[in-house]
Amino acid sequence: MSKDVKFRSKDLYGDFYENENKPLVIVIGGSIAGIPAISNCLLEYLKLNNNVLLLAYFGVGDLPNNLERIPLEYFINAISYFKDKLNLTNNEITIIGSSKGGELILLLISEYIQPSIAIACVPSCFVWQSIIHNISSAFIPKSSWTYENKDIPFIRFRYNLKILKDIKNRVYSSCHEKSIQMNKNKNAIININDFKGKLLLLSAEVDHFWPSKKMCTFIEKSENGNIKHIALNIEGHYFLQYEQSSKEIINFLENQF
Repeated sequence: MSKDVKFRSKDLYGDFYENENKPLVIVIGGSIAGIPAISNCLLEYLKLNNNVLLLAYFGVGDLPNNLERIPLEYFINAISYFKDKLNLTNNEITIIGSSKGGELILLLISEYIQPSIAIACVPSCFVWQSIIHNISSAFIPKSSWTYENKDIPFIRFRYNLKILKDIKNRVYSSCHEKSIQMNKNKNAIININDFKGKLLLLSAEVDHFWPSKKMCTFIEKSENGNIKHIALNIEGHYFLQYEQSSKEIINFLENQF
């Protein structure tokens, strides 16, 4: 029977469901601050079969206020802490992320960690500039992520009148598409060729946030042969909360054991 333990510090902020002698699953959300929200069916499945950590990384408690220059060490240290606490190996660790969390998952497995399974929902194959609520920051861009206090190379946002109108209507895909077209920073591309585990990519046929299907298709073309990509006919971006995408995650995990 799992029990709920809450961590509330700047070094580790999350809800942990302990399940003795089970593997570990870490779930990371996107650009919505705080503990990631996931569907009941997915949470109950994960809790039954794993230790589960729902990990926040900005916008709550003593964490950074905005999704800007988040240290990768925060996630690396969280994984290390639970590996030691639960006496686990990399082969007993799964990480799941959605949207900006999906971007983060791909970035982490590109160089910094080696879990046995990674699941990236509506992710980006690029690192993007930070997301903060002050529009002036767009003109002094910083990375979403850092390592050893250095910005991870990123794509900066590009704007025109149509894009600004789309953003006002909560359609962000045109901004991302234009920014990709104008990008000259090849180091912003996330390279997962050296990842040894299994990777599931879930994208949306219609994604108003960014072109997740195109970006997942780009990832599929890497030299890594352990990738499965499923494009779902879901007009939305919150894949940790939808029943259809939750079922795809569960099916993938069940087929790995």
